[in-house]
Amino acid sequence: MNYDMKQSGKRIQQLRIKNGLTQEQVAEVLNIDRSFYSRIEAGKSGCSVDLFVQLSMLFEVSLDYLILGEYSRTLFADTEKLLLKEEIEKLVNHLRKIKEIL
Repeated sequence: MNYDMKQSGKRIQQLRIKNGLTQEQVAEVLNIDRSFYSRIEAGKSGCSVDLFVQLSMLFEVSLDYLILGEYSRTLFADTEKLLLKEEIEKLVNHLRKIKEIL
């Protein structure tokens, strides 16, 4: 398993979008230039360890996930449960709306 800058950038971009943030907002929080942040998402620039740690804390994901696209085994179980719970809640809300229509 190797670090792939482009794939890491895609994951960072997906996390930013999922959290409803703009590149400008993330760059401001990280105290970096927006154009540099844009290059990170595009996979044209890598991150320092410090920047990866800040991104990990901002998006509440592991460094394993940001860098390699994988969760450590113990974290994966917890993260998987959380994601599954979120998806179930969305489905339940959707079903409630359908029930109201019927």
